[in-house]
Amino acid sequence: MIVDWRRKRSARPWLLLRPGNVDQPWDWLLVQGNQPSRHGKGQPPTDLEARVALIIPAASCSHFHMSAPPGLKRDEWPLLLEDRLLQAADDVLCACLGRSPGQLRLAVVARAQLQVWREQCAGWALNIERCWTEMQLLPAPAVGSGWRWQRGNGLELLRATTADGLEHWLCWPQRLGQEPSRPWAELQLNSVQGSWPTQLQCLDSLPDLFAAPRQRQPLKLPRGPLRLAVGCLAMATLWAGIWVSQQWRQAEVYRQQVLAVTGEQATLHQASVALKRLGEVHSERQLRLRKLQDLQAQLDLWLGKNSGWRLQAVRFDGQRWQLRLDGEGRAPDWQALAKSVGASVEVGAAGQWPVVFDLGAA
Repeated sequence: MIVDWRRKRSARPWLLLRPGNVDQPWDWLLVQGNQPSRHGKGQPPTDLEARVALIIPAASCSHFHMSAPPGLKRDEWPLLLEDRLLQAADDVLCACLGRSPGQLRLAVVARAQLQVWREQCAGWALNIERCWTEMQLLPAPAVGSGWRWQRGNGLELLRATTADGLEHWLCWPQRLGQEPSRPWAELQLNSVQGSWPTQLQCLDSLPDLFAAPRQRQPLKLPRGPLRLAVGCLAMATLWAGIWVSQQWRQAEVYRQQVLAVTGEQATLHQASVALKRLGEVHSERQLRLRKLQDLQAQLDLWLGKNSGWRLQAVRFDGQRWQLRLDGEGRAPDWQALAKSVGASVEVGAAGQWPVVFDLGAA
């Protein structure tokens, strides 16, 4: 029998840092052995000697299940979301949470905001080893079940897996009332309350999302025979040839993608006109999305000041935003809301308040 006499060193604890809002301090949590031990606000103490993980707030991170062609590269993931994001593809970072044949599960965060948070950690002399989303802290739900986390700051976080095996995330402001019935009403949800969950996912097994680019160390050539240097030069030449070949193939792929969008065109001018027309359609879609965002912000502010009203249903088909409110007292000034964003509005029978905003021609 062989006895391992070496003493096993205990794993270092994790220090979780979650950014606050503009007028709120950061939250931090010290996790020892996957169990919370200390927590606080603002700059964490300097004597914790822990590994640091930046936690992306749920309200600042989007979650998508997308169809993806095989061989899609990491820098091409944002292109799948062009019709679903208000930002340009270059303004966001995508991380893969999971994949299956023909499918990608992505987490998306604004590039500039993530950089601001990293700079704050650097100002505290904290080296970020991992980057996770707030939803990942909850244990992975089994099929047909999930978690309801009431944060205590007006937000409710829901994470669940439906019968079809898809995982759903929802960050729901509690002032909007009950969350949507589907799929949450069909699932068995475990409740968690507090600034941090008392039961955490195994942190050591979580993949690193939005990893910061590593600093390249200066290359130090070892002393050795001349043939080693010649071999390295040959490998570099071979790599350069492969890279040029891949770039040529990628250019051909881009050309085929343009043909798939515009179709075969007789002249370059006709192709330019077709691309311009598609660009105008895309700009109109982005304009409608900005109008929708402004309307949602104004209605959210009104609901916050009128607690007697609740949002019952909402639907957006790309042009018309339909909603239904329930409450007592004076309803919102729908005409003023529509005029503020340059839209038209139709209001149904009194007492039910079915409202339809037309945000522009499709």
